[in-house]
Amino acid sequence: MSDLLSIGSSGVTAYQRALATVSNNIANVNTDGYTRQDVSLTANQPREIGNSYLGTGARFDRVQRQYDAFVESNLRNSNSDLESQKPLLSYVNRLIDVMGDESIGLTTAMNLFFESARDLATDPASVVSRSIFLRDADGLAARFRQLAGQFDLLDKETRQSVETDVGQINALTTQLAQMNKQLSKHSSEASQPSELLDQRDLLLRELSSLVAIKTRFETNGAVIVSVGDTLDQGILVNQNISRDINVLQSNIETGRLEFVIDAYGKPETMPGIASGKIGGVMSFRDQVLNPASDSLDNLATAMVREVNLVHRDGVDAEGQLGGDLFGFTAEKSGKASGMNLVVQDANRVAAAGQFRIIDNPLNSGSAQARVAYTPQQFSGPTQLRGDLALAKAPQIATLPSVTIEASQGFTSLGLIPIGTKDLALTLQTPGSGQTLQVLTRDGRHLIGSALNDTQQGLMLKTSTGMETGATYSTQTLNRTAPATYLGMDIFMGAKASVSLMQQFNATTGEAQAPLAVAAKLTGNTFAGSPDSIAANTFQLNGQNLPSLSGPLTLASVVNWLNTATANDPVGSRITASAQDGKLVLSRPTSNTTQDIRLGLGANGTPADLKRLGFDTTLSIEGSTPDDLLVFVTDTAIPVNATNSSVSVQTQFTDIAGDMKQALRASELKVSFTSDTRYQIIDTRTQSVLAERNLVPDPLSATPSLSYRGLKLEFSTAPKKGDEFTIDNNRDGIGNNETMLALVALESERIMPGGLTITEAYIERVNQVGNVARQAAISEQALEVVYKQAQEARDGISGVSLDEEASALVRFQQAYQANAKVMQTAMALFDSILQIR
Repeated sequence: MSDLLSIGSSGVTAYQRALATVSNNIANVNTDGYTRQDVSLTANQPREIGNSYLGTGARFDRVQRQYDAFVESNLRNSNSDLESQKPLLSYVNRLIDVMGDESIGLTTAMNLFFESARDLATDPASVVSRSIFLRDADGLAARFRQLAGQFDLLDKETRQSVETDVGQINALTTQLAQMNKQLSKHSSEASQPSELLDQRDLLLRELSSLVAIKTRFETNGAVIVSVGDTLDQGILVNQNISRDINVLQSNIETGRLEFVIDAYGKPETMPGIASGKIGGVMSFRDQVLNPASDSLDNLATAMVREVNLVHRDGVDAEGQLGGDLFGFTAEKSGKASGMNLVVQDANRVAAAGQFRIIDNPLNSGSAQARVAYTPQQFSGPTQLRGDLALAKAPQIATLPSVTIEASQGFTSLGLIPIGTKDLALTLQTPGSGQTLQVLTRDGRHLIGSALNDTQQGLMLKTSTGMETGATYSTQTLNRTAPATYLGMDIFMGAKASVSLMQQFNATTGEAQAPLAVAAKLTGNTFAGSPDSIAANTFQLNGQNLPSLSGPLTLASVVNWLNTATANDPVGSRITASAQDGKLVLSRPTSNTTQDIRLGLGANGTPADLKRLGFDTTLSIEGSTPDDLLVFVTDTAIPVNATNSSVSVQTQFTDIAGDMKQALRASELKVSFTSDTRYQIIDTRTQSVLAERNLVPDPLSATPSLSYRGLKLEFSTAPKKGDEFTIDNNRDGIGNNETMLALVALESERIMPGGLTITEAYIERVNQVGNVARQAAISEQALEVVYKQAQEARDGISGVSLDEEASALVRFQQAYQANAKVMQTAMALFDSILQIR
């Protein structure tokens, strides 16, 4: 009976614990992270009776967690991926709402700006239109700032979100380290309390929702957690030690966040976080917000640059050159958040072009003209030749051997750019037929000797720097001021100017006003020659000098010059003398206003001047008012020689020219001397700047002409006697050229990818929208993956009330059956006791 009783007793005990386990499962059906537990029953050791073994019942072995490491890891990974899409989609949708909103987005403001520019172009003199234009321009700048402010709010919000989530990661890793410490009390995972392991897995799942993790479990269930590419990198938890993550601002890339593990201990840089909630926020920041913010800054920079470029090129209502319309605050240069409107006065809006053309009301023809300016690109040289272009004072440049080919008889020394100041270009050791030639791009010959037809044909080409259609003219050849070209002070020969001597106070040593010293021209050592000097070989301050029979000696030349100037006024008379074997020309010491110029007459050459001991120098006082082409010609190259050479030296003080402003400095008159031939005249000096034939424009149905970047288009062909005046539009309302250029900016493809400014913004909005659509699709797909992983985990570790109810009935019946066995054993025992 005892065996029957013990078997029933062991069964009751075993199923009592099985019922308790099922009850525990049912009680924790809604407990987060709970893993279903299952009881394990084992048969007791059988007893040998006779030749057989009889069972001795069952016993409770252990409670098992229904856990699959692979399924749990898959759940964590799918959780990380899903959580990364949620904040990305949320923030991207918010960004789209901001960029596409009519009250915040840029499209509406840009449309208003260009529309008001279009309205102003129709009536550039209207103060109302100018005021509306300024209002809409200010609105555009404010819209840039407002949109940048919204981007900044998103930046701060996402940064705070990342910092908060990182703090939560640090709290979870600290708890996991403490959990590892509790688990270290047992040597195997089977010995650990199920509830403790459930808490570990729950912490890991929460951690995976914030950042993708890698795990490795020890035999006792302790976990190693890593966020690196491998388990050996980026370790956050190892045994009972945890390492915090710190969020730092990047020192290299503005707006970028960096993550460092144990920043105040042994710092370790984390790789980029691409998964989990933090990964989603970082993806939004790095892939959407920062590029959108940079794009907005680039758009603001392009807008300011292009609009200002057009506006500076215009003329305002007061006749002044336009300034910048937009600008940036000093501390936010190049940032949309710092964009502002610079012009506040409506009269300072530059609506007009820098040039205006006026038709002479007496013109016999019906042609009307329109003028525009585009910087012209010329063929040929753009500066002086070689090192001569680098001869800015105090530098002096020399080309010791410039070759002149016999086949063409000249060589180019390059271009003296407009705005070159105080140039001195010297021929050293010139040959008998060598001389300098200075011409404008339109063939106006300024200095040198008249060119023959062959020389004209070779020099007047676009390849040498000439204008297309340039014609040759000697009208201003070797003229003296004021009859020179554009009134410029240009001279070739030997020259001495009034100099200034610095004075100092004898007592205090302080600098005083400099003292003017009379001009004095000193030559090189006089060599003498057996030659004579023909009449009109030289000019002394514009007066032709008489002939001188040879041989030439220093004394004869001195006497010759003093005789030639004997009748000049005493106060301005130039006297010649010999000093240390050199010829010296001097003004009276009291004359501190006039210079000395020993130039070449009609029969003179630089070689003749060399015989007197002087170098031939091309001198230009002040700034050159036009581009000047410089050549050296040689008419005396030996018959059997292939070339000759000459040495050239030069110096200038500066180059500060602006062709456009030079053209605005004086009125230009276009006068038609016939139906097809015209002159361009500077009305201030009456210099003829160009004389050409009107050539039909193959690209236009209407006649046109160009001069130094100015282009005149005529409605019909002009007639003989027609005149058109080009001025600097000094009242600023003569036309709407600048505002039309600003309107045209709306359709110009100035942004990367060949986009307009508006298209570039819309393209950025579309890119953000594409990210939103992709994030929505990814979220839906990852939601399915996560649910599958959750179902797989629930199928193994989850509590099913149906299954638990079935097990409860089954274990209850087993419990009752074992109790019946015990009851039967007791009844049998009572029956035995009642036997007498």
